[in-house]
Amino acid sequence: MNVEFLVNQELNDGRQLFITEKEFKKAAKNEDEFNSFAFATECFFSYYGLDTFINVREYEIIRQELTAGGAVIITVVEEKNPRNCFLEVYVSNHNRLKKVEI
Repeated sequence: MNVEFLVNQELNDGRQLFITEKEFKKAAKNEDEFNSFAFATECFFSYYGLDTFINVREYEIIRQELTAGGAVIITVVEEKNPRNCFLEVYVSNHNRLKKVEI
């Protein structure tokens, strides 16, 4: 699975994983692709101090929100006081950004 790590973007200070719809949906039918996706999210989150990954149930919630030609953007949000990091997931369908509750 091809996953892009983006920095210096507008959304959440640029802490983003960007995955096209075509790449994201590969993981629906291929265990190796899903494991690659899960590993990428785990590495991304651990870089910012989070001990988590996107699991199968969460993947399916995201996949249901994604339409053809769209993209998934996974971000890490950092609150300064008190220091707290958490993830947010968005889908971009037809150039419209929508937050996905997982």
